[in-house]
Amino acid sequence: MSSPTVHRNLPVRETRALGRVRRIMAQTMRDSVDRAALSQVTRDMDLTAVQAARQAAGEQRVSLNVYVLAGVARTLRAHSWLNAELVEQSVVIFDVINLGVAVAVPDGLVVAVIRDADQKSLTELAAAVADLAQRARTGKLGMADIDGGTFTVSNLGMFGIDGGFPLPRPPEGAILLVGRVRTEPALVNGALAERQRAWFSLTFDHRFIDGATAAAFLQDLQEWLLDEGRWNTP
Repeated sequence: MSSPTVHRNLPVRETRALGRVRRIMAQTMRDSVDRAALSQVTRDMDLTAVQAARQAAGEQRVSLNVYVLAGVARTLRAHSWLNAELVEQSVVIFDVINLGVAVAVPDGLVVAVIRDADQKSLTELAAAVADLAQRARTGKLGMADIDGGTFTVSNLGMFGIDGGFPLPRPPEGAILLVGRVRTEPALVNGALAERQRAWFSLTFDHRFIDGATAAAFLQDLQEWLLDEGRWNTP
């Protein structure tokens, strides 16, 4: 392969060719910027009830990310415009909720898809995430594992990130970035208490999703995450 033409008169340490995953990522992100009018809303979310439920589960606990995926999938049922895509002059709303989950791999970032995520229990979601992540990192994902997503969740909290501006994966209309969980003091019923909080950043295609629609989704997602009685409902 020929060397790229460098237009800046600076010393070069080395030149690395993009691998297959990064080439796909580069084209996908370019398409996302070219075809959509992107906007974002953010919300500081209270995850105290989720963390309490995880502690109560003991050895059967699953990751915080699994609870978020469960909440997102179930909340999307009532927010169909976020589970849709724009095709010419029509909004195509899907009858399935297939969540894309961003997985970091050595060559870049892969989005693997959990099909019918809203129909899965926490245990089933945890198993699906573990399986997809393992196969992503060993290069064993097939086309069926990465195609057909309707909404994507990217959790960067484990890297200490609070927020950012993720780009939806075309032709999806929205993506949610989850930041790190932090402990903060708060007044609860007049008493000082610790709360577990994290920033959620929702980027969406403003051509057909408006800010109020996006904000309403985050509001309902917050209510779901605060309700421990919903964890295992269908």
